[in-house]
Amino acid sequence: MISSKKINSCKNIRKTSQMVSNEPGWYRWWFDEDGTSTILKPLADLVQTSKLQQRKIDGKVYYALYFGISKELNNRLKWHITQHHTASSVKSGFLSTLRQTISALLGINMTDSENAVNDYIDKHCYLEYDCTSSHAAAKQIEASELSSGYYPLNIQENKVLPKDVQNKLKKLRKTYKH
Repeated sequence: MISSKKINSCKNIRKTSQMVSNEPGWYRWWFDEDGTSTILKPLADLVQTSKLQQRKIDGKVYYALYFGISKELNNRLKWHITQHHTASSVKSGFLSTLRQTISALLGINMTDSENAVNDYIDKHCYLEYDCTSSHAAAKQIEASELSSGYYPLNIQENKVLPKDVQNKLKKLRKTYKH
């Protein structure tokens, strides 16, 4: 497991314009117990919750459900947290895959789910993140995490997550992509 220099609530990140530099880096989404239970409900028969990483943040238990990297870390964090669910961003596939997944798991059409997704992540999520020396270094960290960690909301390059979970996520995203 990699160590982190920063962890912050999504609500706090939404309020600020610059959390970290815009260098390459990695980020991990942590969901509290209630948020984990809610978001994984459609996958309950498929996800092995005993495999989830957990840690205490501000006295509460949180679970790591998603891991990502970026060439420009600050822009990516803000994109995931503040992106608008316009019809064109949904139709073109430009809507963050994490926001697409959260919308689908909440059972709300993506063009109608912006406020619900914002409320959900503000209430239930923390982001852990750090810069790396290069995008290649971030890619190496991501490859290691996705081949050894259990991140049920990651679809691409996820070596550990069973295909039936990935397939169900893809199906749900397709169902709610309007």
